[in-house]
Amino acid sequence: MLCGIVTIISALVMLQSSASSRLIWHRRDLRLADNELYHNIQKIYSVYVFDPSDYSLRHTGISDGNGRNESQLQSVNHGPHFSRRLIDAIHSLRCSLQSLGGDLIVRIGNPLQIIPQLADELQVDEVAFSEIPGYYEFQQADKLKKILQFGGPHRCKVFTTCSLTLIHPDDLPTDPEVWKRLARPNERQKKRGKGKSNVKQDNCSSNNEYTTNSVRIDPGRFEGMPKIMGDFRRVARTAASVRQLYDCPNPQQIASTRNLDTGKVPSLDELMKSLLDSDVSILGCIPKEVILKLVESAKEIPHNNHNIEEQRLKDFVENHAATADRSLCDVSNNNSSMLSLPLALGTLSARQVYHCVKEEQRKLETEQGHTSPDDINWLVSHMEMRDYFLFNCFRDGASAYKLYPNKPVHKPNSPREWLPLFANQDKFIRWINGK
Repeated sequence: MLCGIVTIISALVMLQSSASSRLIWHRRDLRLADNELYHNIQKIYSVYVFDPSDYSLRHTGISDGNGRNESQLQSVNHGPHFSRRLIDAIHSLRCSLQSLGGDLIVRIGNPLQIIPQLADELQVDEVAFSEIPGYYEFQQADKLKKILQFGGPHRCKVFTTCSLTLIHPDDLPTDPEVWKRLARPNERQKKRGKGKSNVKQDNCSSNNEYTTNSVRIDPGRFEGMPKIMGDFRRVARTAASVRQLYDCPNPQQIASTRNLDTGKVPSLDELMKSLLDSDVSILGCIPKEVILKLVESAKEIPHNNHNIEEQRLKDFVENHAATADRSLCDVSNNNSSMLSLPLALGTLSARQVYHCVKEEQRKLETEQGHTSPDDINWLVSHMEMRDYFLFNCFRDGASAYKLYPNKPVHKPNSPREWLPLFANQDKFIRWINGK
């Protein structure tokens, strides 16, 4: 079991915590297992906020390419299939908390308004959440910290961590020279001249102005991080180790919500109403009939119990990972771990995958059977590659959304062309219809 019983030592440390009550804002960490936010706190409330802006059409900032400069393509953050799986994950998290004597508070609205109001209503000492990659997500978290600590109805402490990545950001180098030296240990290093940093801050304020309990993930924090994936992985393996799993919270930590309106989880129809009521085509070329089909197909997805995903992971690692044909774009016949969605929602953590693989590798070493421990190590390798892209999002900030991406390291002069959907929509429509 990945969720162990909280030890006596952890319980003693919990009593010494500076915050006696905490409101946890769940974002992409929809689990209790291996969740640092539930560690060492006496009284915990949990909330998830469905933000209507995630389900409403928004401008992408990209011209539709038909010659009208004022016209921009529109899209949504959460489509029907992701939203359907999200709803299942919220129900599973709620059931897990109810089994411990608490409940998941569900709200619909702007988190920047709802979280401070709820913190005031519950009179908590601290609000905690996990940072997630993305410029807009960073800006939202930054604004919430200011409201909670300096200008909201109820001022309190803020604790943040990063639970999406395999390696915790605090365990990676902070000195550009250390990044460079560890990335290329066999190269002679030039001394860096004095001067200002070359990393643009993208108007992202540093987390240092807040409580020291906030993990720092602003672009300046990752100055010197290698642009080449192999170099990044070399540094991560050398400078950091994967942290141990956090235990599941015990019932004594979960606050009662008996006298609180915990709210209702919205249905898929309710979340998709704004999208279906709009006459604007997604990305300028996806017709409404296709959107209707997507919503209907999302409704037909069997309900998924995210509480059994640990068992699914264990079964795949033990019985299928060594023989999976990863050259195929195929999720049938156990050729895929199908971990992308659990990792995106945070119903499983990358650390859980890592430690599950390592445990099985130790067994294989003692059994000396037909399967080699190296045959399943590709799962760990994929978690490291995933980290590279996640930390790139933290480092690049707003520049990650440039129309023309950064030049390739090995072939910087290779030709690249932006093909507007307006001129290629027939091909795109065939693609989204599986043709």
